[in-house]
Amino acid sequence: MMSFSEQLSGLKALFSHSKKIVIVPHKDPDGDAIGASLGWYNLLTNAGHTVTVVSPNDIPSGLVWMKDSHLIIDYSQNSQLGLEKIQEAELFLFLDFNDISRTGPLAGELLKSTAPRVIIDHHPFPNMDLAQIVISDTKVSSTCELSFKVMRSIGWKLDVDAAECLYTGIMTDTGMLNHNSSHAEIYHTVAELMEIGINKDKVHQEVFHSNSLSRMRLLGHALCNKMELLASGKVALIALSEAELKQFDYQPGDTEGLVNYPLSIDGIEVSVLMTEKKKDFVKLSFRSRGNVVINKYSETYFSGGGHRNAAGGEMKDRLDVAVALLHSTIEDYLRNNGW
Repeated sequence: MMSFSEQLSGLKALFSHSKKIVIVPHKDPDGDAIGASLGWYNLLTNAGHTVTVVSPNDIPSGLVWMKDSHLIIDYSQNSQLGLEKIQEAELFLFLDFNDISRTGPLAGELLKSTAPRVIIDHHPFPNMDLAQIVISDTKVSSTCELSFKVMRSIGWKLDVDAAECLYTGIMTDTGMLNHNSSHAEIYHTVAELMEIGINKDKVHQEVFHSNSLSRMRLLGHALCNKMELLASGKVALIALSEAELKQFDYQPGDTEGLVNYPLSIDGIEVSVLMTEKKKDFVKLSFRSRGNVVINKYSETYFSGGGHRNAAGGEMKDRLDVAVALLHSTIEDYLRNNGW
């Protein structure tokens, strides 16, 4: 495995002259994936490259305020244009995912290309064979924080637009520095982004304090009517069906952060959110406190992974089957893993 300095040298060489670059975030992109994508988009466009962001599907409505978000190609809605850009690409930048499977319907097309690939990510167990350069660090809060470290180490200067995108990803992946933010370097990064001139108040207003009426009603329904407690009150589960999402006019991003709410309740150590995105497909989000390692549970039972206290997963089955599986396994898993 290359050292960080060798990775930076390789990256500088790849960016040494103008290229057609395609940036790819993971499917169902969150604030970190889109923040990193648009941060790099702005930086590389300013450096003279021809850059396109191709997302496997649509981005959360709470992120469309970021500069140039309207230029992101949603592959699920415009596959022809997305495919054209992929076929023309001279370099790929894979952001915030550790394996090609996380790109969903894009995976097969991406693997057909012979163009060089770069991964920048903070999730454990990256596929080292997927790219020529893999910059991975699980200790950082987010891919946006890692991206800033890379940009700064190479000596590139960020403008305000790129800086605000990276700040957004840091804030969303840490819940406004409430989790995964115990190391000092993240606060140095935030300070440097502030010095560039970002409008912190605007970012927080757009991301955390701008809600539609339907989203507020969905959150209220989820917490009041759908939250159940398991494992003697130490695990909270919220399971939302496709019909319920439609009832509350669900838009991408409407459930962002919902999984964190139950952890504010005394005694709850693990919070799980299940959302039935379509028939026979359930997406899961996991959060846990302190020493409760939740990513291994996600990997074992729900084809997922992530960080020890924040993970995701999915199940290609009915919502009630996913709920039953969690009911039958979560307490034993936690007990057998030092709970």
